[in-house]
Amino acid sequence: MLMLVSAAIAQPDTTPTTAPTPSVASAVPAARQAQNVAVLTIEGPINAMTARSIERRLRAAEDAGADAVVIELDTPGGEVGAVLEICNTIKSSSIPNTVAWIRPDAYSGGAIIALACREIVASDPASMGDALPIQIGPGGLQALPEAERQKILSPLIAEVVNSARANGWDEYLVQGLVARNVELWYVENIQTGERLCIDEREYRALFEGEPPRSSPRLNSARPMAEPSTSEAPAEVPTATGEGGPAYTPPTPALAGIAEDVQQALEVPGQRPTLTEADRGEWTLLGYAADGAGPVVLKKSGASDDFEYFGFLSETINTDDELKAFFGATNLTRVDQSWSENLAALMTNPVIRGILIVVFIIALFLEMASPGIAVPGAIAALALLGLLAPPALVGLANWWEIAAIAAGMLLIVLEVFVIPGFGLFGVTGVLFVFLGLLGTFVPDQGGRLFPSSPEAQRDLTYGLATLLLAFTTAGVGLWFVSKRIGAVPIFRRYVMTEDDGPSGTLIDAMRPAHGGLLVGQEGTATTALRPAGKAEFGDDLFDVVSDLGVIDAGEPVRIAALDGFRIVVVPASASDDQQHSDQASSPDGDTA
Repeated sequence: MLMLVSAAIAQPDTTPTTAPTPSVASAVPAARQAQNVAVLTIEGPINAMTARSIERRLRAAEDAGADAVVIELDTPGGEVGAVLEICNTIKSSSIPNTVAWIRPDAYSGGAIIALACREIVASDPASMGDALPIQIGPGGLQALPEAERQKILSPLIAEVVNSARANGWDEYLVQGLVARNVELWYVENIQTGERLCIDEREYRALFEGEPPRSSPRLNSARPMAEPSTSEAPAEVPTATGEGGPAYTPPTPALAGIAEDVQQALEVPGQRPTLTEADRGEWTLLGYAADGAGPVVLKKSGASDDFEYFGFLSETINTDDELKAFFGATNLTRVDQSWSENLAALMTNPVIRGILIVVFIIALFLEMASPGIAVPGAIAALALLGLLAPPALVGLANWWEIAAIAAGMLLIVLEVFVIPGFGLFGVTGVLFVFLGLLGTFVPDQGGRLFPSSPEAQRDLTYGLATLLLAFTTAGVGLWFVSKRIGAVPIFRRYVMTEDDGPSGTLIDAMRPAHGGLLVGQEGTATTALRPAGKAEFGDDLFDVVSDLGVIDAGEPVRIAALDGFRIVVVPASASDDQQHSDQASSPDGDTA
């Protein structure tokens, strides 16, 4: 065999050779070139579920050997905490070759995520910008008070400045995407061709006369309220700090957060500080932004703000064009999974409100008719739907689950062990309410900064949802107990006045003591621990013992009728031994 192999190697290869096909990648820069490209889509509002999904999909792309990641964006923005988390995930990835594909819109948080990527490509048309932090209240979009806006702006400005310094974006212009009052002019170095945006102070240092203020190149998204500049200093301070040139805000309106931004910056700055010594070296290209609001970059046909201001690497409209952009062999979309889509749906406040209503009604029905499994199973499924998806996205923590469990235990004790509705019942309802309310506030952000606008918004939404759900459940319980018999489809399941107790699920939908009287005697047919069944005449009824455990076969006497419970005591018990302080007549009125 060795001889045959040697002979084969020695023979000249007569197989026709094909010249290698020139690869599209030959024209692709080495830093961009990739064989395996993973496309991660962000579509619609950005929330905690989006952040978890991007983290999972990016790790999957890393494990699969992707050497380039594309974040495809079509979003109006979303929660600040989720946006910053996504940016951190992108920047900390082991795949440095990251590209944002704006297709077609990356507004608000979407623009911040796009800047976190090393390159930006866009479809035609496309838009990016308007990342001014706002709050969403019960009445819709609302302007933030200036103090709260400044508190949120600090990490956002630090994020976009870090991205600009790392990826070569214009440091002043990216701040104009996030803040208002950022008025800018665009200039070019006569010798080097370098272009950058400058503020009014630098304009007056470089040029004679008043700066032009007509027809800015970039559109401004008009704010919902006029900016407050009463506290803005006349001078623009320079923050001191380590790690490169100090941070200088492009507007006096950001002076109050300059030191905070400087402390959060991780990438050394390369932007030159222009003074009168640079006069004559720069030429004015035009008025860039008037600062009336956060700027928006547009790309439509011949008008291309992306390319003009140095953000665009290429116009990409299809997956094939994207493959050619990388010179890639494989391009795979890593979509959000069905379970993530389901979790996103289940954390919607409307869906959660419906689940709360179902949970309350089903729990009530199960307690009104102990031992029937259907309403209990429905209540358990509703509770699982309330807690499991929020736990996956960081909305539910251990203490909320513990509070809800403790509250339900207290309610059960009140109903079945300690007749009446007192301290245990009220405390249990309060625990359940607070536990559910806590699941509306994310682990990151809201609990770290409970006074932040986002946390206050989440609490407001949660409180409104819970109050509306509890009110709706109350109306539903009234309807179920009083009106369900009028619905034809349910009539055959509901007892009429002439029917005896059927022991069915719908027993809970009417007073449980039709025809019975306080003081009437019967026999326990099951052990009452304390709930069970007793026979009065020829009918069986669900009853609750008021004096501890009563064995099967023992005679019992009705001590109280409270609408949905029949409270009994041993027939031999004296009136002084009875714990109940109320009795009811057969029609349910208190006697």
